[in-house]
Amino acid sequence: MHDDIQVIRQYEMEKCFLDGQLPCRWAPQMGLDYGQPMFNYYSVFPYYFGEVFRLFGFSFIGTIKILFLLSLLLSGIFMYCFSKEFFGRYGGILSAVLFLYGPYHAVDIFVRGALSENWGIAFFPLIFLSVYKLIKEEKVTWFLLTIISFCGLFLSHNIMSLIFTPFAVVWGLYWTVSLKKTNNPFKFLLALLWSLGLSAFYVIPAFLEKNLINTEWLTTNYYNFQNHFANKFQLLFSRFWGYGASAGINSQMSFQIGWPHWWIVGFIVLFLFYLLLNKRNLKFAGPVMFFISLFFISVLFTHQKSLFFWNLIPVLSFVQFPWRFLGLVLFSSSFISGSIFLLLTNHRRENIKKYLLSILTITTVILNWSYFRPEKYFPKMNDNIKLSGLELKRAESSAVLDYLPTTVKLIPKEIAPELPVVDTGKAWVSEYKKRSNFWRFSIDVSENNPAKIKIPIFDFPQWQILIDQKQISYSSDEDGMIVISVSPGKHTVVGWFRNTPIRNYANAFSLISFIALLFYYFYKDRKNEENI
Repeated sequence: MHDDIQVIRQYEMEKCFLDGQLPCRWAPQMGLDYGQPMFNYYSVFPYYFGEVFRLFGFSFIGTIKILFLLSLLLSGIFMYCFSKEFFGRYGGILSAVLFLYGPYHAVDIFVRGALSENWGIAFFPLIFLSVYKLIKEEKVTWFLLTIISFCGLFLSHNIMSLIFTPFAVVWGLYWTVSLKKTNNPFKFLLALLWSLGLSAFYVIPAFLEKNLINTEWLTTNYYNFQNHFANKFQLLFSRFWGYGASAGINSQMSFQIGWPHWWIVGFIVLFLFYLLLNKRNLKFAGPVMFFISLFFISVLFTHQKSLFFWNLIPVLSFVQFPWRFLGLVLFSSSFISGSIFLLLTNHRRENIKKYLLSILTITTVILNWSYFRPEKYFPKMNDNIKLSGLELKRAESSAVLDYLPTTVKLIPKEIAPELPVVDTGKAWVSEYKKRSNFWRFSIDVSENNPAKIKIPIFDFPQWQILIDQKQISYSSDEDGMIVISVSPGKHTVVGWFRNTPIRNYANAFSLISFIALLFYYFYKDRKNEENI
């Protein structure tokens, strides 16, 4: 898959746990073994969750497979619960099947390997369900679930959070007005802010410390969003399936909305319009119309016709790939499809519902089953192979530009040296050890003049360096490596990765939010699920 470094990401996360670097921010072997502040910026939830399975003895490869599987299965369960709330059991099942077997899910898992994005999409239906129930019933349970589900999204994928959250807010406002719950916007807003508080340890540094890494490449050259629009044929009619890169109309990957997804949506839009013209009283028309609007807006943003809006909203450039809106297209089309049972049948025609569900389910599976398979199999691959030798070097060399510190002016092309380098003077380095948030070595400088030592670690705020337990200042060269001056004699040099004030405040904010949530849960009088 494209992002074939999920195993080493989990491996790096475990190093943080073993070293006590929590929250995890610095990945020592990424960036050609110079280290990388990956988890200060890259979505963290799946890898924290993955450590649960590591505790039960699963391999790193097995853990990643479980995480991909759960992101898919839970998305179906959440969609079933959400759609069932509006369209009953049959509608819930159909929506779940369409959501599970959406081509974009197969693209994320088997082509792109986008673990974090797939987890972000999984939270979509749970968020919409919890927000709806919170506003409708004002129960503590739904208040807590709204907080947890939003927090899961924020920690899973920042780009999906960016494009999804505005629609979730509108969804909350829609039900506030529709149900005439005038006091509930505050409760919904409180839940949203609380979820931001819980995820602050990641969200705040990722946003406020983006000036510490080179973000220019994230929106230029290959990652310029203008290179990745889908066309109408790719969205609606193409059944092409490939494992190559995105390249607009010449892409070697699929951008299809899905069959029969858009067929069912098209039928429902026409039939619903017919019923409304005939002034039928359809209680569920409101939420279906909301999702129809979401569907068409999302489809529009995958297409070149939306260029005006992409240019109007500069932050959208960080989405990089307009076809990422297919996640919202899949979500909305799956929910809309569940309404077909209320449009075509009534409660006394149970057999028609069963036949229709069977036909649509079988059709969906047959049309999309073949997409859910990897391009290649490696039956002999295991952790020992994946995390050593050439496989490990390949993983360390992948995504070098990701989260590259601004101190790096000349991007290295080779794996970092195994030992600190004596740049000037005469010195012998020994006993070099490196962990996720710590490194040390012994050095013997033989001449009368100080030796200039280059440490194969990228300079990034903030390393604290001590020589013989005394903190020193340091610099960096154009390669971004830490450079220190060591006086003659034998010394012990130690480096600790410390938090910046922003990270400390963010950590404290998350801790306070978590303690407050526990206090709220245990001490709030919740007898008989009383209102908030």
